[in-house]
Amino acid sequence: MSESSVMLPGTLFDRYRVQSSEVECGIIHARCQDTKSDRQVVIYGIPKDILNHAGTGYGPDLLKADVSQARTTTHPSVLQAEDLLQDDHRLYVVSEPPDGLPLSRLPKRVENISSAFAASAMVRLLSLFELSQRIGQTGLCLSPSEAYLSPKGVLKVENFATARLLHVARSIQSSNGAGKLLGSFGAFREPALCRADDAERAAVMIEALAELPADESLRPMALRIAGTLRNSSSMGNAIADAVEQMRGAQAVIAGKPQVTTSGPATHNRRTLRPGEYLFHQGDASNGECYVLDDGLVQISKTTPDGRELYLDLSKPGDIIGEMAVLDDRPRMASAQILEPSEVVVIKGAEFMARLEKSDIIAVKLLEVMAARIRYQSGEIARLKTMLGSKA
Repeated sequence: MSESSVMLPGTLFDRYRVQSSEVECGIIHARCQDTKSDRQVVIYGIPKDILNHAGTGYGPDLLKADVSQARTTTHPSVLQAEDLLQDDHRLYVVSEPPDGLPLSRLPKRVENISSAFAASAMVRLLSLFELSQRIGQTGLCLSPSEAYLSPKGVLKVENFATARLLHVARSIQSSNGAGKLLGSFGAFREPALCRADDAERAAVMIEALAELPADESLRPMALRIAGTLRNSSSMGNAIADAVEQMRGAQAVIAGKPQVTTSGPATHNRRTLRPGEYLFHQGDASNGECYVLDDGLVQISKTTPDGRELYLDLSKPGDIIGEMAVLDDRPRMASAQILEPSEVVVIKGAEFMARLEKSDIIAVKLLEVMAARIRYQSGEIARLKTMLGSKA
């Protein structure tokens, strides 16, 4: 069947109303309305013969495992994978829809895109690659075609399950098998090859972002960092080094001294890398809360079925973990580092002593508010799970 002749029914699985569709490399890309949750989704329909292609080593079981892993994690810069469905002919990956154009289709030298924005986007993307490596998720298969810039200036990339699937399909169409990531041990099962490919792809993303701003201040630094990353792609710390180099370039663009997170922590400060946690949901209160001095931290909650639900994003100046200090109960959520971060550690006894000196009534009110917030957070997580909405 030719790509132009592929047809979809008006509604998939009695739930997803098809609004538009196109085909790339045999994979159907359909924008749909989810009638259950009244929101838009993207569905990728994959003919089962693609996943049984002899040259790939990437079969239905691996796709199911990738989608399952992609569903259980969330990141503010990643389009969430939501479900995997099938009929007699195809498997269907349901995902959060992108907003905006891919980097590969954006014009160069755009007047309203600043070097500061591009530098921030580079740090965010490089930190995502570092975080993924830290949690053992390599072989992301990202390229400028899988990174989207919205009209509001928000940059998001495809989840690794969708990106891998597109990579496999494109490789089959170009008669190159499924590319060097598959290796001799099966699809995406050689970590060293996957890490090296991720570094190469991160360099390509930096180069694409460097072409967006109209001014030239960032471009030479970014291209130099991309070149260094490409030349050291086989080294395990290549991406982490690139993150710090890019943060240095970001500081230069902003006219500020770089805040380094690579040195030792002081007695009341902690430095953390992408993928590390300040604390996990359910941890006992250690009598500490934190003020984020630099970086980015995601607050999330895990549902009983193992899905990670996004709750909040903490930025410099925010207080993190104060709930457990107020009521001395286990941590209600997890705090994962998304970008290199530095936090000021505040001991709970000191925190409460200062509050009590101010007003004991205020302390009691905060304790009541803490109890209510814990309840409301649980209800929000429950409703998100029921509705199947993006975490």
